Amino acid sequence: MLPRNAKLYATLVITAGLATLLLAAQSWSPANLKQCAIYFGLAALASTLKIRIPGIESTVTPNFIFLLLAMSVCRFAEVVAIATVMALVQVLWRSSKRPRLVQVAFSVAALVLSSSAAYQLSHWLLDGNAWDNSISVVIFAGCIYFPLNAALVAVVVALSSGQSLRQVFSSGEAWVFPYFMGGVAFAALVTSGYSHSSLWRGALLLTPAVALAHLYFLSRSVHRLVTKPSA
Repeated sequence: MLPRNAKLYATLVITAGLATLLLAAQSWSPANLKQCAIYFGLAALASTLKIRIPGIESTVTPNFIFLLLAMSVCRFAEVVAIATVMALVQVLWRSSKRPRLVQVAFSVAALVLSSSAAYQLSHWLLDGNAWDNSISVVIFAGCIYFPLNAALVAVVVALSSGQSLRQVFSSGEAWVFPYFMGGVAFAALVTSGYSHSSLWRGALLLTPAVALAHLYFLSRSVHRLVTKPSA
């Protein structure tokens, strides 16, 4: 059972996430459906490449790389749809134990909120030039998405476990930082080499590199989990 404060916080996040989903549904437009379907599939596939974060009961995947690329070419509603499927796959795919409904709902809401904020703020910062400057969208969106998503998850972990936010970040989220920044660098590199209309080709070519990076960080995670008890 979640503590009362954790329940209240989770309810607020889930409510905000549901409101964002409804807003996105109202603005749905299939203008880039074919191209965004590629990001949709790649992000869902990457969501199965889960790595357990040392120190906390949470996982990380390289799906955000394709989400950031989608933010530079897809519309708001399409990005929200991609984020929703990403969260569902990540929390449900080969889970060690069956997640509760509130866990699934929170995971979806947190990812929807952080991706929505990253999309809207990055496009607002570029003041109408987002579609002509994909690399800036990726960098700005990445700098917004990571800390916001990490904060949303860290707060619920802290409230549920009784740890301080500092303890949560030092034990888990700090380890994720190089993982995430490497992903942002990969995404930015791809956007610099392809036009807006052909960026999906770069996303496909990036997939093997993402898989190799996943194996590297997976080995690091396993090593840390094995050696932690003797530290």
